[in-house]
Amino acid sequence: MDNWETDDGMDASAIIGVASRFPGAKNVNEFWQNLRDGVESISLREQEEIKL
Repeated sequence: MDNWETDDGMDASAIIGVASRFPGAKNVNEFWQNLRDGVESISLREQEEIKL
């Protein structure tokens, strides 16, 4: 039995979409490209800039 098979009779589920925000990137593909290329995407904020 591999990871995709179940023996408990339950139907399987799949994640078909993901949404998120990535520092310094417009989308997940650009984020992974930045990681691969060593792009520094973290920026520091002053306390006054942080809005809760």
